[in-house]
Parts: sequence; structure tokens; C-alpha cells
Amino acid sequence: MARELVGRYGASGELSDLVVVVPTRRAVVYLQNELSLAAEAGQALWSPRIAAMEDYMVELAGVQVEEPIALQLLLFEIMRDIDPRLEFDQFVGWSALLLQDFSSLDQNLASPRKVFEYLSQAKALERWDLGAEFSPQSSTTAYFRFWDDLQKVYYRLQKRMRQDRLAYPGLAYRLAQRRVRERLEAGETLPYHVFIGLGFLSKAEERLIRRLRKVGRAEVQFDGDAFYLEKGSPNRAGQHLRQYQDRLDLPWDNFGGAAELLRQLPRTVRLVGMANASMQGKVAGQLLAEARRLHPTGTVAVVLPDETLLLPVLHGLPPQEVPEYNVTMGLNFQSTPLFNLVDLLFEVHLTGVREGSQETGYGVPRYHHLAVSKLLQHPFLRRYQQWLDKQPDAEHPGLLDQVCRTIIKRHAVLLTAEELVEMGQGHPLLTALFATWNNCDDIIRACYTLIDLLKKAYQDQHSAIEAEYLYLFFTLVKRLESVFDCREQRLSVRSFRRFLYEQMKNTRLPFSGEPIAEVQVMGLLETRALDFDHVIILSCNENVLPAPKRHSSLFPYDVLTTFGLPTYADHEAATAHQFWRLLQRARRVDLLHILPGAEGTRTGERSRFLLQLENDLALQNPALELLDLTVTSPPGPLSLGEGKPVPPTAVSSGSPSPKERGLGGEVTTDLVLEKDAGMLLALRELLDRGLSPTALNQYLSCSLQFYFQRIARFRENEEVEEALGPDGFGTVVHEALEELLMPFAQTIRRTTANAQAPPLTAADIPGLLDLAPIMVKKALRKEQADRHARADEGLNHVLGQVAGQLVRRYLESLLEQPDALPLRIQGLEEELHTTVFVPLETGEKLPVRLLGKADRVDQFADGRLRVVDYKTGLVEKSHLQLLKRGETPAEAVERLLTDATPAADKVRQLWLYRFLLAQQGRPAADAAIISLRNLGAGPMSADMNFLTADGQDFVQHSEQLLGQLVRRILDPQEPIRKTDDLDKCQYCPYRGICAR
Repeated sequence: MARELVGRYGASGELSDLVVVVPTRRAVVYLQNELSLAAEAGQALWSPRIAAMEDYMVELAGVQVEEPIALQLLLFEIMRDIDPRLEFDQFVGWSALLLQDFSSLDQNLASPRKVFEYLSQAKALERWDLGAEFSPQSSTTAYFRFWDDLQKVYYRLQKRMRQDRLAYPGLAYRLAQRRVRERLEAGETLPYHVFIGLGFLSKAEERLIRRLRKVGRAEVQFDGDAFYLEKGSPNRAGQHLRQYQDRLDLPWDNFGGAAELLRQLPRTVRLVGMANASMQGKVAGQLLAEARRLHPTGTVAVVLPDETLLLPVLHGLPPQEVPEYNVTMGLNFQSTPLFNLVDLLFEVHLTGVREGSQETGYGVPRYHHLAVSKLLQHPFLRRYQQWLDKQPDAEHPGLLDQVCRTIIKRHAVLLTAEELVEMGQGHPLLTALFATWNNCDDIIRACYTLIDLLKKAYQDQHSAIEAEYLYLFFTLVKRLESVFDCREQRLSVRSFRRFLYEQMKNTRLPFSGEPIAEVQVMGLLETRALDFDHVIILSCNENVLPAPKRHSSLFPYDVLTTFGLPTYADHEAATAHQFWRLLQRARRVDLLHILPGAEGTRTGERSRFLLQLENDLALQNPALELLDLTVTSPPGPLSLGEGKPVPPTAVSSGSPSPKERGLGGEVTTDLVLEKDAGMLLALRELLDRGLSPTALNQYLSCSLQFYFQRIARFRENEEVEEALGPDGFGTVVHEALEELLMPFAQTIRRTTANAQAPPLTAADIPGLLDLAPIMVKKALRKEQADRHARADEGLNHVLGQVAGQLVRRYLESLLEQPDALPLRIQGLEEELHTTVFVPLETGEKLPVRLLGKADRVDQFADGRLRVVDYKTGLVEKSHLQLLKRGETPAEAVERLLTDATPAADKVRQLWLYRFLLAQQGRPAADAAIISLRNLGAGPMSADMNFLTADGQDFVQHSEQLLGQLVRRILDPQEPIRKTDDLDKCQYCPYRGICAR
């Protein structure tokens, strides 16, 4: 087009008198460059006036576009004059949409009077349907009054803005075409206009072009292709251009002669599918590197319909193959790490709980520990801590780490600002982060302090981009401070956040670079009127390309269609034109998309444009080479959809293989620890300290977990426990029962012996039932001691009610079971222990200490004892039967020594309790489990007759079996390894170590 302009107007000297209007500012730069190149072969020329359409319309209107925040405040002032009861917090929710609708109304030259009259009448019909339910004081009245007042608001807003020569974008368009009409009617001669490469036009732009063409002062050159411009074509890319051809009476020459570029030009199109969105940046970088190797001088555009992928793409660009590139779109502030920090800060203050007087409504905010910890772990704050620790006079080493450790140590669920500042030793950073926010003045003050502190850590030249983030944030806060009077507006924290985020959404971090570099990273809108040899488009999935169908307007859909205002259908057609126009002259096209059902995609469905390529264009263009590729993780290559291999140009790191390759090259999924001399010594020391039934079960279940916890003594990650876990819940029930039954125990833990304690009888049960809630509450508070979470709050309250119900039901069940009462209790929480001498193969007799703790020891009338173990979970009688029908006692013994099932664990526990009592010389009768969720079964014992089969003595046989288990633990030929039962790994605290 540049050569055509020079050829037609350069020789006559008319070139400098032209006004050339293009869609974007980027197109202005490219056209200026192309004009300079076209003039090099001939004489020097004066450049024409070149402008982007939006800038030129504002210039013609003779106004200045007002900032959105100031515009919203002006709108609120006007609406508050009309309706004094309007609350600012309500206004914030829809003000931006209302301004957008006003702008669209003006930009498309709809009649305000007719639009608002239509709206008012439509709402009147709704009001009529309400009938007798309509009340002058109801919220419904305010709703309808809002629609009745819109016309008044619109005209007052326009009046105020014209007085100050200000405008919103749509108003500028309406004024521009009106001023052009007035100048033409006054007989003024306007410069000749050339409109190039435009796409979807607003009604104001279309009327401007029509007026200028009518007086012979304009020509239009659209960029189209016959593939989508033909009459009756179902492709919506040509929808608007066909309409302009009819309405403006334009010949085909104004559409590039209806070129057959898409159906005739040879090109290679690759559809590149991948597993997740995070791979796209890496894959795009590898495709770009390939393009620069094959065609070093070709122009390449990396197009991002989803602007959040900008940083991943920039990180994926290969520095050697692409040393220079230009980013035209700018980084949205909402995509920066600093925005994430601000978002976390607001999350802390908005999710906090205010506690205080219900009468005054005032209270002290308490912040949730999860939000606080997440905020303190943000990279920006961690970078500040590193800088702080390097200072010569550092007074607060590890400041943030210390606060996080203190929160965990105290199990603090909700914290006040004073507590957090005290944990941080009064440092200004903690005060800035957690000081109470009552209005936007407090927020602005905190933001300024935070910026002043953080910028100290980013003053060196290696942190230029982070320093730029901080500077942009400072300018945003300064702008808000200049337009807000917090005392007058009475903004809530949520309203201020909405305003701040609105500013952040419209603010971009600019990148410096060569404007006409051969590699451009840009958004789809910025590609208008530009052509590239190679195009790489990311996020080619539905709901991204094109964007989802959203009705982002306060006006109903029928209002938009009745008065010719744009709908989502128009935006989809505009996106289609931008996509196909970009492909017209490209010889190589790579379209990246997320595979169906893959992680990270919004729908998992390919974009409709890809389907059109496959099922329409590919059939009409025999010179089109269409490849369907799939990205696989190393070492597999990028492969065709049909499985044919292609060069691995887009291989990207995917999810790690579940297998790990050993040093010898063999594939293994196990983690094995040999029992060397050091390991065996540690195992002997453990056996000497004491082996509990729980530890023995753990070894049989997963010897690696046994090693981590009891030999290596790895500490689990400490976390703040907001509510009782399964262990804590069981402890509460056990302690409540212990407190209730203590007066009836012959020997009492932590008290003096009381040999005269009476048995528990039916007459005692009602009194215990009355005491049960008190004892449960006491146990619950004890379990929650030193924590900020209360026993009567949230889930703890629910768990306390469940625990109380279990205790009550158990006491009531004693009345229903025959022979359960009277109950003689010999001991509660009694510690049992003994030493067994295990013969080893060396002839040594190894002393092994066996220990356990019985929840309760009952005494029968004949003096025999029974160990009782409470279980808060469900246990059935069948769970305690190791000897199956038709099996021999030897098979049951083998299962007792080897099985790692929950049933075998329970039987082993009862076996060892009974053995411990017998070893102490006490007449052991039984060991039983009471399941508090299966109280009807009563005390359930395990059938251990297989241990005394063939006349064997229980104690001697048990010693032999224990010896076998101990020798297995000390067997150097049996290494420590992880379990093969993945269900057991689900809640294991060490699963991250063994890659589970």
C-alpha cells in the first residue's frame, strides 16, 4: 500500500496533503517505515499525515478523553444529585458497565431519546406485571426509578463534560462526525483522506467515511479475501465487509480486488496440540527458534489472544536465535507478581473476622492464618527479607520466617494486628501489612509505606522490571489519591479494591524494543493491517479464540439489536476477520491449542477457526499443507496426529514420568534402604527403648514409613490445625471417658491409688449422662489449649457435638447390654510393659522391651482381667477373625505375622495387650475392642485359639512369634522399602520423600 500511495501521489506532490487513517498505532509505525523505504529509490518526499482511527476521531472532536476513574466519580456525583439515597458501594458494581453502554450508544450514533424511551417502556411493562405487590418503598421501586432516570443522567453527564471539553471515547466519536458535518456544511475544504485496512466499523466511523466520500474527499481500501467475501459465504469473517460494500456502494477494488490469497497461495499450516496451557510458551519459543534458523530474514508474529501468556512466552524465547524482538501489547499489570501481592493483601483484610461489641458494630479484626502465611511467603516480601538480612545493622534476621514459625508454634488460627506486629518485633513492614483498614485513607497509607520499603530491595540494576512494577503501582495509588476524597465518599475496602483493580486492568507495563523488528509479540487486535511471513497463534481453543459469549451490558439484548448496537455476535465476526486476514499472506502458520480434556484449558475444544481450516479451506486450496501435530514430553518427539514422526522442533517438557531411571539404566519405581551396620544398630536401640503394637504394625505396613518416623526421626511439616483431626478427635473422646469413669477405677493414672473404688452400676449412668457434655467440652478445650481457635467455633463445635453424642451413646449402651453392669474397672490409661529375650542366630539373647497403653482394664468377678481399647471408627466383629473357615491354625499365625491389613493390625494389637498382661503375672482373660460406632456389638474380642492349638501355651507361643518378628526387623537381607498399597500413602506425611 505504501508503494501505491507513493506512485499515485508522490510525483504530483500531493502525498503530504493526504490524511492516511489506519486501524492501530502499530500500523502507523509500519506504514511510516514502508513509505520511507518506498521513497529511497526515488526523490525525497514529504510524508502524509498518518493517524490511528481512534486518535484521529479524538483529534477531530477537539476534546480530551477523561480518565475512567474520574469519569465514574463524576457520574456518581450526577446520579447522587438525582437520587440522594444512592450508595456508593452499590454504584461501584455497575458504573463501569453503564459508562461503557453510554460510550457504545454514542459511538454507534443511536438516538439517546429513543433508546431510553424504549428502556423505560420495557421496564414499565415489567412493573405492570407486579400488580398489587408493587410498593412505593420497596427496592423494586428504586430499580425501576433507575431506568426512568437514565436519560436525565446521560444528558447531564454530557453537559458537564462539554463544559470542560472532556469526553469518554464514544462521545468523542459522535462529536467528531458531527464536527466534520458542520465543517462541510460551512463550505470548508477538508484534506483528502485514505482509510486503509479497517475492519469492524462503528456507526460513527462509517458515517464519517460516507460524508467524506460524498464530497470526494476520501477513499477506502479494505483488506479482504474472496474466501470469506463471496456472496452467501457462511464464513462470518466477511460479514461486516459485505455490509460495507452494500452500504457504501464500494467496488471489489476497494477490497483488494477480492484476492484469492487463502485459496491459492501455497502455505504450511501446523495445528500443534499439547497437554496443558503452561507448555505453550516453551513450544512457541521452539517454533520461533526453528523459524529463525530456516528463514533468518522472515518476519514472524507471535500472537496472544490470551494476554496472560505474555510472560511465559517471553521466558520461552530462545536468546540465541531471537536476540531482538518487539513486544507491542505491553504487560497487563494484573499479570505481574506485584498484583498478586496486592491481591493477597486485600484477601487478608477482607477475609478477616471483626470481633467486638454487637451494639456499636466496631471490633478488632482478626486475620486468618492461611491468608497471613500466604502473604508473608510472597516472593516480593521474601526478597525484602533477604535484603534486610544483608544490612550491616540488621536487627530482625529472618523476620518473616520468624513470624510464620511463631504462628505455627502457637497454633494461631485467627490473629489480631497487634499480635502480628508483636511477632514481627514492631517492624514497619508488619505494621504496613496488617494495620486495620477502616477506609481508603488507611489503604493508601499502607500502600505508600509498602512501596517505600520494597523499593529498597529493588534499587540495584538487576531488578529493573520489579522496580518498574513498584513505580507503576505508585503512580496508580497516587492517581487514586488525587481523585478520591475518602472522608466524603465513605468508600469501603471492597469498593476501593474494585476501583484499584479497574485501574490495574487498564494499566500496562511497556516494553522497549525495535518497533519494526522482524519478530513481533502482539495481541490479535494489534495485527490489524499488518502482514507477516510466519504467524504463531497461541490459545486456539473455544472461549479464548473467539472470546466467550458474554452479555457485558446493562442494556437488554433486544435493545442492542433494535438500535444497532454491537453484540457478542459482532465481536465474534470481527475476531474471525482478524484471524483470517492475518493468515492471508502468511506462508507458514502454527496454531497452538490445548488438547480436549487436558489440564489448563477452559473447554478443551478446538477453536472453530481450526475446524474451518480442516474442513473448508484445506479442501479448497490444494497448495495448503495441513499438519496435525501433538507435543509429547521428552524423550518422545513431536508427532503427527496419525503417529507419523516429524522433526522434534516443538518438543516440550511435559509431566514427569512416573518411573525413575536408576544409575544402572534400569527402570525402577522402588526406594530401597539396605540394613547396613548403622541401620541395624539404630534398630537395636529402638527395640531397647520399646516396641509398641502401633510401631510393629507400622513396620509390617510400610517399613519405609517406620524408618522415617522412628529411626531417622524426620519431623513432619508443622501446620496450624484449625480443627481436630482424627487423632485429636479420638483423644477428646478417650479423655472424656477417662474423666467420667475415673471415680470407679481401682488404680487411677495421675492420682493416688484408691482400692475401695465402687463398681459402675446402672444407678450411676444418669449422673454420668449429665456430666458427659461437660467432660467432652473440658477435653475439647484441653486439646485446643494454646490455640486461638475456640472449641465452640466452626468445625470444632460440630466435632464436639459428635464426640458428646458418642460418649452418651456408649453410656446408654451399658444399660442395654446384658452382663455389662456392674462394671469393675481395674485401671484407666494404664501403661503396660515387659521385656522379652529374643534368641538371635549368633546365639545372643537380645532384650526387647514391649510396651503399650491400655485405654481401660476391666476386672471380672473371678479376678480375671480384660484390656479394652476404644475405637472411634467403625469396627465389625468380622474384622477380628484371622482364622478363616477351612484354614489351619498355622495359616492364621502366618497372617498374624505378615498381613498389613487394618484387620490384622487390630488383632495384633489385642494379641500384644493380652500378652503384656500375662507377662506381668496378671490373670489375663481377654482383650477387646469397643467400637463407638458399633455399640450394639459390645466388647469385641479376637479369636486367638489358633495360638493355643495343639496344646501350646499362649505366653510361650507368643514369645516365639515375637522373636520371629524381631528377627525379621533385624534381618539384613530384608531391606527397608515402601509399601505397594497406594491407599496407605494417601495421608502419609512422608509421601513427598518417596515420590508418592
